[in-house]
Amino acid sequence: MNLENYEAVFFDVGGTLLTVHPSVGEVYARQARDFGFTGSADELDQHFRQAWKDLGGMESLGQQSGLEVERGFWRDVVSRTFNAIPDQGGMKDFDACFERIYQAFRSKDAWRLYDDVIESNILETLKRRGVVVGVVSNWDSRLQEILDNLEIGTHFDFVLASTVVGSAKPDALIFEQALERSGVPAEKACHIGDEPATDIAGARRMGIDAVLIDRKGR
Repeated sequence: MNLENYEAVFFDVGGTLLTVHPSVGEVYARQARDFGFTGSADELDQHFRQAWKDLGGMESLGQQSGLEVERGFWRDVVSRTFNAIPDQGGMKDFDACFERIYQAFRSKDAWRLYDDVIESNILETLKRRGVVVGVVSNWDSRLQEILDNLEIGTHFDFVLASTVVGSAKPDALIFEQALERSGVPAEKACHIGDEPATDIAGARRMGIDAVLIDRKGR
């Protein structure tokens, strides 16, 4: 990946820089055990994937923003995931369990940086070259805290999370904000992400070069 000709590089986060650890289902199950849940993490993983697909991911929020919007979205995801299991797997007090799960994803224990991100030193290398490095991600207001907890937050000149900006990729506004924050014209910027429809198509429509990180063998 040759990024030497760019003055600004923007990164997606989930599936590009980091992933849930050990899995969404494992994190859900770990928190739900205290509320009587007896089901399996594998079941939760399966139902989470279906809930995410049915809701259309965070890009479905479009230009909505704010804490109420993001918490409502995640409450719907978690509710659908557990409701797909008979009697919610024995879980009691969904509201309290949801709050525990929501807070758990702030912790670095729920995330893992990809090995190639660490081994390549790409973030540090770009910063040393004087490149403006930013985050453009369909995420919520916890993103900066998560990056800081993983000790990579200081590598970024700015962090744009969709529910904070009020624009979810592939919407143009979040990319416009990135260009404005970077002070770099579109032809001198590159966006790196793992989703063809949101990352690659969204960036290219703005005249920004895009690089696909294909972690799913597509």
